[in-house]
This record gives sequence, structure tokens and C-alpha cells, in this order.
Amino acid sequence: LGHASATRGLRQAALPGQQLGMAATGARASSYLAACQDLEAGLAALGAQEASCPVSLPTREGATDQQPFITKLLGVIVDGNGVLEGCRNESAHEHYVKTFSKELECLYAVLLEDKCGGLPSKHADRQEAWERACLDPNKDLLDAYDLMSGAEKQYFHSFKESASERQVYATFLELAGYKELACIFMKTIDDECVGFPAPRMLPPSRWAKNWK
Repeated sequence: LGHASATRGLRQAALPGQQLGMAATGARASSYLAACQDLEAGLAALGAQEASCPVSLPTREGATDQQPFITKLLGVIVDGNGVLEGCRNESAHEHYVKTFSKELECLYAVLLEDKCGGLPSKHADRQEAWERACLDPNKDLLDAYDLMSGAEKQYFHSFKESASERQVYATFLELAGYKELACIFMKTIDDECVGFPAPRMLPPSRWAKNWK
């Protein structure tokens, strides 16, 4: 199965999920589940060799925070924080991130192996802006990308180009775009290339119903 045909098939399989919305019931929910199954079957067709990751967690001895950090970070990206929704609920995009979680985890491991390119944390200046851009489904890649420094943009460009050389990552990036990868990239850097067991987040109460 070629990359183009696999990607086209995966996109078509996910269309019912894009149309589903939050009011999914009955037959529409069944259609969504079927689309999810088709998506997973399409991923399997990309080849078992694509499932291997060149870097394992932890990337260094004693770095026990690395695995729980990415598990929790992916959870935040999908489920949000407070009234910030994360990926739009019941959307194809949400399913892409869940289905490709191991691939995103691998790219995170590659970033850690490279010690985050030596890039410094911008947590103090970027925490709130990161949550606004990365956890609001109405914000796009450009909103996230604009939070990066020039050095970060240069590194991220090389990072995503390298990722795109493997078919399974190219498929995810074509389907879902680069926003989630950019957000994982920045948060990993801001939390000191994982100096904590979980991403540092603002209290959910910070995002009250009247947030601006």
C-alpha cells in the first residue's frame, strides 16, 4: 500500500468523525466507531516496520519522569485544561492524535535524545500563551508556531523534516498537521527537557468561563 493511497484511505475513513460533533448518538456513533476501526486498519497497512522507534524511553539511566510526562502531556493535548477543550471532542483530529500516540511518543524520545537541541526553557514567558494556543481547538498551527523563538523555529523545521522521512510520521502530519507536534516540542523544552514528572499547567480554575 503506497503512502498516497494509504493517506487518502485514512482520510476518507475519518470523515464521519469530522462530521460527528458532540451530539453523536445511535447510527452516527456507530458510523464513527466504524471509521475509527477503518483508520486503525489503514495504519496497520503502513507496515509493521514503521512501528519501531530508534530511541527508547527513558533515554538515559534514571530518567523515570520521561514516560509519565509524555503520557500526561498527550492527555492534556487531547482533553485540555479547564474550559480549554484540547482537541475538539469526537472529532477525527482527536482520533488522529490518540491513534498516533506511539508515533508522537517516539518523536518526543528523539527530541530528548538530542537534549532538546540545547534550547532554553521559555516557561516563565510562554506558559499561558502555550495553553491558549495549544489547548484551544479554534487555534491553528500558526498560533502555536508564532510562540517559538527564531532558534526554535530553525530546530523545529529540521526536526519535522527528519520525521517526515518515515512514512508513518508523514501520514500523521499530512492528516493532522503540525500543531500537536509543535506543542509537544515547546512544552518539552519549557519543562526543562523533562525535569518534572508531569507538564507544568495552570490551575484549571484559571480558565474560567469568562476567560479572554
